[in-house]
Amino acid sequence: MMLDPKSVKESLRHANLTEIIKERDRIIREIRKYEKGKIPEEEFFRDPGPDVVYYCNLSYLSEICDLIQEKIQEEQEEY
Repeated sequence: MMLDPKSVKESLRHANLTEIIKERDRIIREIRKYEKGKIPEEEFFRDPGPDVVYYCNLSYLSEICDLIQEKIQEEQEEY
């Protein structure tokens, strides 16, 4: 089951910046795996398929990058 991109962002809202960056990096690895055609054959027969997962990951990445920006701004305001 794929999550709503806003839900992914909200699930990370209280995480620290390091944890959020780790999740961003994990999603980037998944995106690159798809773009390089390194998807195991059995994943093509799953629901949702690799195309859907890819586009969801792009949406997740966007929301997570927004959250990173918000966290950095919060840290700068504290100083």
